[in-house]
Amino acid sequence: MTRMSTEKRIELGQKMVELWTAEGCESDRSVRFVQDMLVRLNRGKGLTPRQRDWFDSVVVSAPPKPQNETLVVRLRELANLVGMEDVKQVMTDFAYKLSRGWNLTERQLAFMYTLMDRGEEVRKNGPWQPDEEERAAMEMGVAFARRYAEYFLSGQPGLSKSIQRFHDWRAGLTPTMDKWSAGKLMTLCKGDRAVMVDAGERWPKGGLVETKQGSIGLVLSAPHVDKNGRPALLVLLDGEPRTLILESLVKPRKKRKKAAA
Repeated sequence: MTRMSTEKRIELGQKMVELWTAEGCESDRSVRFVQDMLVRLNRGKGLTPRQRDWFDSVVVSAPPKPQNETLVVRLRELANLVGMEDVKQVMTDFAYKLSRGWNLTERQLAFMYTLMDRGEEVRKNGPWQPDEEERAAMEMGVAFARRYAEYFLSGQPGLSKSIQRFHDWRAGLTPTMDKWSAGKLMTLCKGDRAVMVDAGERWPKGGLVETKQGSIGLVLSAPHVDKNGRPALLVLLDGEPRTLILESLVKPRKKRKKAAA
């Protein structure tokens, strides 16, 4: 094989990576090898004779012909839909494995078909968009999550990703909020959500509230989540507005409705 210059190797390597990536082979061992060698070449480092022989051979080769072509094409189409960003990489990985003829476990296949069903729904109806009530429920879930330490969240990857995805979506960094992540946030701390609804009935804005220390205050707000992720009320106490957690308040008895005569 004719010896190539460094500039020619870089040119061919880049074209090879682009071609193989376009065919869904970006995870192929040969592509990863060429990418590593391109880094070396661009830094002015040389290749060993063995690396050079493999590089020169593979950069002029065609990507492998895919197996399971119909299923692979469908997977890639669904993975690239707007609204499927959070699972695009997973679906792309499944497509690559099937294109190489690899066998998937029953569990992997079940998950893959679940993602494909979701993709078909997105293709038919468009990406899911939360309404105002659902957005408020997600906001509350993110606020509740402030109670969790970083160490705890590191062991809850699903919750951590859902929180980050919400922040990205709210900041406009991603076009959609996926329904699964939204559901994770909307159902977080169900018990405290119920407590807050109950507190809104017990302590309406403008009413009086008693603390467990015996102080009486004026309710200034509806129940909300404080900076530490706990249900709370803003109360005018001793002439100053204070945020009090609901656990620190004495629950008044609810008035019973009189039975009709």
